[in-house]
This record gives sequence, C-alpha cells and structure tokens, in this order.
Amino acid sequence: MGSIQMYAQQQQVIDSLLRIIESTSSDSVRIYNMGEVAWLYINVKPQIALEYAHKGLKLSEKTSHKKGISVSLNCLGAAHTTIGNFDSALVYYERRLDLVEQMKDTLGIAAAIDNISVIHLYKRNYYTALKLREESNNIYKEAEKTLLLAHGYVWIGNIYLSQEKFDLALHYYLEAKRIFEKEKDSGAAYALVNIGTVYRRMKNYEQAIENLEKSKDLFEERGDLNGVGSALYRIATIYYDMKDREKYLETLFQAEEVLTNVGNEYFLSLVNSRLADEYKLVEDYEKALFYLNKTLAYGEKSGAQDATTIALHGMATVHYARKEYYTALDYLRKAEQAAVNLKVHLPQIFLDYVRVFGRLNEPDSVEKYAYAYESLNDSLISEKTIQAVADLQAKYDSEKKEKEIAILNLENENFEHELEKLNQKNQIDLLNYRQSQIENENYRQSLRLAEAERDKQRSEIEVLILNEEIHKQAIEHEKKTQRLMTLGFVIIFLALLVITYFISLWYRNKKKQEEAQLKQTAAELSRQLMETNMKALNFQLNPHFIFNCVQTVEYLLKESRTEESMAILRKFSNLTRLMLESMSKKEISLERELEIVQFYMDLENTRCNNSFTYSIDVDPSLDIEATMIPPLILQPFVENSIKHGFAGKDKGNQIKITIRPESNNLLCEITDNGVGFSAGRQAKAPTSGYKKESLGLKLIRDRLQVINKMHDASSSFTIVDLLTEDNKTKGTRVSLYLPNTSAA
Repeated sequence: MGSIQMYAQQQQVIDSLLRIIESTSSDSVRIYNMGEVAWLYINVKPQIALEYAHKGLKLSEKTSHKKGISVSLNCLGAAHTTIGNFDSALVYYERRLDLVEQMKDTLGIAAAIDNISVIHLYKRNYYTALKLREESNNIYKEAEKTLLLAHGYVWIGNIYLSQEKFDLALHYYLEAKRIFEKEKDSGAAYALVNIGTVYRRMKNYEQAIENLEKSKDLFEERGDLNGVGSALYRIATIYYDMKDREKYLETLFQAEEVLTNVGNEYFLSLVNSRLADEYKLVEDYEKALFYLNKTLAYGEKSGAQDATTIALHGMATVHYARKEYYTALDYLRKAEQAAVNLKVHLPQIFLDYVRVFGRLNEPDSVEKYAYAYESLNDSLISEKTIQAVADLQAKYDSEKKEKEIAILNLENENFEHELEKLNQKNQIDLLNYRQSQIENENYRQSLRLAEAERDKQRSEIEVLILNEEIHKQAIEHEKKTQRLMTLGFVIIFLALLVITYFISLWYRNKKKQEEAQLKQTAAELSRQLMETNMKALNFQLNPHFIFNCVQTVEYLLKESRTEESMAILRKFSNLTRLMLESMSKKEISLERELEIVQFYMDLENTRCNNSFTYSIDVDPSLDIEATMIPPLILQPFVENSIKHGFAGKDKGNQIKITIRPESNNLLCEITDNGVGFSAGRQAKAPTSGYKKESLGLKLIRDRLQVINKMHDASSSFTIVDLLTEDNKTKGTRVSLYLPNTSAA
C-alpha cells in the first residue's frame, strides 16, 4: 500500500507541475517544469513526454535558454528510445552533444556520449557503443563522479551481455554493485537485476532468482512499485525457463497485480503477451484474445510498434488455432504492416502465412510467402555480416597501434627465446648420449628374448597351417553361396526390367491419349470461339444498323451535305472492312479494337445529331499495338450506352472509355451519364435504359466463358449504376476484365 500511495504522490507532483506551467509568467520556470513533466512521463506515457519536451524545446529556442534546450533534447531522445524510434533518438542526442560541447559542459558531454552509446547498443553496434562508454567513464573518473562511473559500469555490462560475453558482463555488474552499496545508493537494486539477468542467460537459475529476490526486497524497502513489478516479471521468466509452470504463472499474476496498480503499461504489455501465450496452450482462446487486446491497446496508445506487432501476430495464431483462417489472414496482414520496420518479426509472420494459405489450399500464395521467408532470412544474415565487418574494421583501426608495440616486444622475447633454445639443445645432446647407452643394454636383452620367441613361433606356425586348411574349405563354401545369390539377383533384375518396360509402354499410350484429348478440346474451344465471334459480328452488323447508316447518308445527300455523306460512307466502309477482317481472328490488337469503336461511335453520333461526346483514355504503360484482346468485344457495351443509356436524352450525353492494366488482367471501363442499368432492368422497356440481358451482352458472356477455358483465365464483366450523393442514378459503368496478353 505504501508503494501505491507513493505512486499516487508522484502523479500529484505531475499535476502540481502542470498547474505551475499554466499559472507562471516566467519562461525559465515553465521550461524547467516542462522538462520535469516530460521526464516523469517517459517510461509510462512516452507520447505525452514527447509533447511536453517539444513544447519545452520550442520555448527554450525562442528565449535562447541553452540549458533548457539541452534538457528538452535529452527528453526527446529518451522518449524516442522508449518507443523504439532509435534513429530519431540518435538525432536528438547528437544535437545535444553539439550543444554541450559549445557550452563546455564536461558532465553534459559525458551524459550525451552515454545516451549515444545506448542507441548504438540497441542498434547492435557493440564496438562503437563500448568505445563511447569507455570515453564517458574516463570523464567521470577525472571528475571523481563515483556514482556516474558505477552507472557506466552497468552499461558496459549490458554491452557485453548483448554479445553473450557473460563473464565480462558479470564482472562489470559486480563492480557497479560494489560502488552502489559503498555509497548506499538505490542503484544497487538495479545492479542486482542485471546480475540476475546474467545468471539466467548462463542458466544458473538459482543464483538468478536469489539476486532478483534481493533486488525486489530493496525496491520494496524504497517503495518503488515499478521496480517490484519488473523484478517479479523477471523472476517469472526464470521459472518459465525452468519449466516450473505453477510458479511461473503464480509469479506472473503477482507481477500483473503490482504493475496494474502502478500503471506501468510497458511491463504490463510484456506480462499480457505471456499470459496470452499460456491461455493459447490450454486452448482458452477468449482469455488469450482478452490479454492480446490489452497489449494491442498499449501498442497503439504508446506508438510501440513491437508491442503492436506481437499482439496482432498473436491474434492471428489464435484465430488459426480456431480454424478461422480468413480472420487469421486479416490479422497477419495487419501484423506485417505493423512490423515494416521490425524485420525480426517478419520471418515468423511469413511462416504463418504459409500455414494459413496451406489450409486455404492456395499453393501460389504458399510459394510466394515461402520464397519471401527465405529471402528475408538471407537479407538478415547479410545485414548481420555487414555489421560484423564494420565492427571488425573499427576494432582493427584501434588495435593497429597496439600490434606495432607488441611486435617490438615480441622481437625481444624471440632473442631471449633463442638463448633458451641453445641451452636446451645442449641438455638434449647430453640426454641423447645417456639414451644411447640405455638402448644398447636393451638391445642385448632383446636378443635373449628373440631366442625364446623363435621357439614359440614354431609351434604357432603348425597351428596356423591347420587353420589355413579350414579357412580354404570355408571360402569354397562361401563362393558357392555367392554364385547362387548372384543368379537370383540377375533373375529379379530381368523381371524388374520387363515390368518397367510394360509400365513405360502403358504410360506413353496414356500420354498420347491425353494429348489427343487436349487437342480435341482445344479445337472444340477454337470452334466455339469462332462461332461466338461470328454471332457477335452478325449481331453488330445487323440490317437495322446498316439501314440507319444508309438512311443517314441519304438524308445528308438530300440536304446537299455531300462532304459529310462521303465522310460517313468512308467511315462505314472502314468499319465494315475492319469487322470483316477481324471476324476470322481469335485476337486483334487493342489499337484496331479502339479504331472499330471510334468508327462506330462517330457513325452513331452523326446519326443522332451529335447528341453525345466521347473520350478514350489508355494507360501509357500499355502498348496498344502489341496488346491483344478478343475482336469486337467493346462495341456491344458502347451500343447499349448509346441506344439504351441515352434514351430520351438529346444533349449532354458522354461516354468515357478507360483502359489500364490491373494485376494480371486488362481492365476496360465504359462509363456513361445515361439513365442507368437498374432503371432499364426494372422497367423492362428499351426506352428506360439497359435491357435485362441483351443478345449482345449474352454473346459477350458466352465468348468470355470460351476464352476462360482456352487460357485458364478469369475474364468477366460487371455493370453497375453510378449514384449521386442523394442516391439518384447519374449513369452506368461497365467493368470488363480480360487477359493481359501481348502479341507473340
């Protein structure tokens, strides 16, 4: 309860500072208090900390308050570090370093270097981080700032811990703890936390728990509820490593209770993620989602992308476990978007994509994300290699001078070594002489032993001759057995060859039958396509259309408008020629199709006394000469717009044709501002708009079905009404999807 009251008092301090900021007229007082508020919010609400730090920086720059600028830049760097925006944090810390160097603030320089070292640690630039920390520690030693030096030792330990150099990390943590205890400083509790962390990484769990329990006791004595909660969380993770699930959950719930009371949302997000994992294991998916939603709320509120990514990814795995694959897919996409700057999470997300698409039986998507997973892993390995090379280069530059000194020392050592070798050689010669005397004595003894050995060998030879005879008989028996086995293997091999031959013969015959069937199917589809093309042409060149064109020419001739009538005849002639040339082809160029449509619209516009205008917009990325589409596919839609969409309208009619690529398709849109498609379908009268299903549209639908079968495509078209804001019809849009193919 004392810790909770202390935290409440801390919030009261913040409220008091805010009241001072609102009431004071002194810029210096406002700057100081804005820095204090920002610093108090950094670990629990970093976004609010950023807000007050920016306000303090703006006011400090306006009043040329250098100390205020330094404090504000430091708060901005710390808040961005808490959120995980390390590049932004580095910018603010380097700006602060430039400022304190101008101010010749020695301790400020050391503190700025410390902060930059922390960012390099988070970015895994270990060598740079270590050199910077050693530089700042030298400043603290010269200034006799013992406590600051101890904190420096803690961070050096952190750097070595990140490199898994556990002995060095433990050395610096223990040195820091010694200084903190000597100075009776609260940093001893945090040093114990770090020592416990090292022992955990070394899998010395008893020592890890012992040190963390000590740190928890120190935090409780000081009334530091944040420290108590974080220590409990770390103890819980050790029980997890020990596979002691009962103690793990018990300690984790204790940490949740303490951290909830203090409102430490960062550590709560870690606890919630672990509780969600536990409830997933026991298939209590509702509770798992409950804790994941808490983590997501923290991530979205604080801007912590890591927490947001973990929560969304966890939700995807829960829905996958519940066999809600499309919902899982949605959350995976959100997690991928949230992890755009956190490559460490993407490999597992890509693997889960593979699992989900595997369940949805989408092999193309499975292949896509499997390839993405492999590519990302290669990329991460390359980044690590580049970073390692950079660290080695920096280390090489620093150690080069040390090596030159070492070479001189080595030469002196070599000279002394040569003298030592000469003495050793003399001793070896003496030993060799003594050894030769011993060998002569051994030789004489060997001669005596040899006589006894000969007698023994004679008896052994007789035994060997007998064994050789037995061995020959055994070899002969083995050869007979091998011949029988070889004959059996030959018979089996020949039988397998015969079986393989007949299987191969059956497979070839089956393949020929399948090829013949495929050719027959292709021929049938080609015949159907030509038949639908002919029907389409017959429909488009119907006698009524020809009669209208001739009637228009006759009218113009009567009106003595000879040039216009000749122009119409030429366009009609060109249109007829292009249609007849296209009727025997499966595909024509987009350029020719648009030419046919233009001739047709020009003829109809002349006949209708120029009652409409039209425009054609083709995406510049398309080569209209090389892009191929089915012949006479657009004209029926244009005809419906003119005959039915513009029925009862004499002026202001517009047709817009837009063509662009979309995915693997070619999207053709025909838009008009007529009476709409629904109106025609409800009234069932040609004068009201589109027919319910005109013959031209039916022919197009049949042609697309044949094209889809031939090309394994998904060609289709849709017709929708365009509505105004008050839900009135203002026209029709036809969206036609065709295969995006090019001329061979």
